[in-house]
Amino acid sequence: MSAKGIHIEFVASEVLDKQGENKTDYILENVKADTILVLEEPLTPEEEKELIKETMKLVDPKFPGIEVSTLSSEAEGLRSALIRILGGKPRGLTVIGPSKLIRQIKKNPNSIDLFTKTR
Repeated sequence: MSAKGIHIEFVASEVLDKQGENKTDYILENVKADTILVLEEPLTPEEEKELIKETMKLVDPKFPGIEVSTLSSEAEGLRSALIRILGGKPRGLTVIGPSKLIRQIKKNPNSIDLFTKTR
């Protein structure tokens, strides 16, 4: 983050797809550099779990952690599972940022409100 503002990066799904197994590393590298990421596709529950697990290994006074919120427009359950099995991707997005910059994330059924801290 520069003194003039907050860095927000909108990440296309192709960028994360190219990361393969290193998706979590890519996300954490950017968030540790004080970037708020808006991912074009929602993270799966398994990916969120892995991201949080890896984040906990890195927490220290300079990196207090992350805030994550996923908005998915697909209904969970059988329909969502069938879409994934057939190779489709659910619609939605994920917002991830360093907790030292994010004051609050409010998730509503159709939107995510992100409130940042001032320095």
